[in-house]
Amino acid sequence: MKNKIFFLTTAAFSLLAGCSDDLNLYPTTEFTSNTFYQNEQQIALAVDDVYRQLGNHYDSRGLPALFGELRSDNAYILQTAAGNDFLQQISDFNVTANNGLIQVAWEQSYSAINICNNLLYQLENNVVEIEASEAAFMEAQVLTIRSLIYFNMVRAWGAVPFVDRRIGPEEAYDFQRTDSSTIYGNLINDLNFAKETLPEAYTGNDIGRVTKYSAAAILAKIYFKTGDMTAAQSELEFIINSGFYSLDANNDGEVNLNDYLFLFEPDTKNSKSSILEVQYLSGDNAFNSNHQIDYAPWSFDYYLPGQTRTFRGSGINTPTEDLAEEFENNDPRTSTTIRPGFTVISTGEFLAYPSTMKFYDPNFERAGQNFEIIRYADILLMYAEITNDAQYLNMVRERVGLAPFGTSDYPFEEYPTLQLAIEHERRVELAFEFHRFFDLVRTGRAIEVMSEYGYEINENQFLFPIPLNEIDINPDIEQNPGY
Repeated sequence: MKNKIFFLTTAAFSLLAGCSDDLNLYPTTEFTSNTFYQNEQQIALAVDDVYRQLGNHYDSRGLPALFGELRSDNAYILQTAAGNDFLQQISDFNVTANNGLIQVAWEQSYSAINICNNLLYQLENNVVEIEASEAAFMEAQVLTIRSLIYFNMVRAWGAVPFVDRRIGPEEAYDFQRTDSSTIYGNLINDLNFAKETLPEAYTGNDIGRVTKYSAAAILAKIYFKTGDMTAAQSELEFIINSGFYSLDANNDGEVNLNDYLFLFEPDTKNSKSSILEVQYLSGDNAFNSNHQIDYAPWSFDYYLPGQTRTFRGSGINTPTEDLAEEFENNDPRTSTTIRPGFTVISTGEFLAYPSTMKFYDPNFERAGQNFEIIRYADILLMYAEITNDAQYLNMVRERVGLAPFGTSDYPFEEYPTLQLAIEHERRVELAFEFHRFFDLVRTGRAIEVMSEYGYEINENQFLFPIPLNEIDINPDIEQNPGY
């Protein structure tokens, strides 16, 4: 990914459903889907805008954050601005079908998919003459990102309307919910094409674009979700054996705690431990990350470590006490994941209002820290789960100086089996990276774990409701059970 592509891409993109050919008068003072695609440079900018959609999808209030983190036992709402209870609904398992955040997540996801589909139409119909190999390369990038967005949608909503081509408004009513297995089959086909087409790595300004290993990692997660462990293992081995990735994130030749800490430094981008990440930029007129300011405490007294300038965050994804207790006493990852509170400058009083430091960026108003969607540690822990081989779990633990599973110093009384040990490790290693509730649903542990907090959760809560507004617009779309 070009480090500057996001602020070079026009913010005026409104590339949604294709316009009807019956109307051929388009605004001459702004871009539309019918006037923008005039040359290869504009097509390339449109590809870059697809990466921007990925950044929106994985931002602080995007679908993976709401379902994967706020829904889980990692986070809750301690206090936040009044006006509605949409955040609390998600966190407390009392979601209604008119939840505004879920509505926005649905609209944002389909907006991104429509942008992808419109660009694919341009490429497949040779609207602009582009060399075949370059067009295939562009198509593979778009399909990879579209597949990841659809994967998250299916995990969060179950069967959703699967729109894989550019459509006009009059066609939208024809698309009803598509069976999840059918969607997964289509995603697997698209990702296999991408895996065969995309390069292994990039140089220069293209570093950060999706690679064949990005496609393989998404494939592995789809196979993992659908229970095809043989196929998932093959994709994971493809990544592990590539030689492109390592826990040596800072590339100093040693694997130790410094590599973990390096991952969450403000300027770290596209390290050796990153399979796929969102490219954000720090500064004005850039594509910024909102994670830190949204997840900071809702308190005017809050300030970042080492600073005195105070600001109030949005109070989303406050770390739970249970998450803090999940860390072993000597786990150095604790301080990066959770800041237990802060001392009020004016009074000297310690305010026990925890927050996560994984998104620390001193430029909190225009934060530019990348977001790692899939890390190498995630790959190793999935591989340990599939193969029942503790050595891959222990690679992650030993990097931060913790006792390996299978030794006398490991906390067997709390995590007596390898599967529970892996669940524990995934929770502490990947906290606030939007994996936790997806993991609990996948492993069948969601009811057992969340019931411990007093939630009367059942299988209906494994999915979000289809937004009520979508059903009002198209009554043929069926609601998920329980809503």
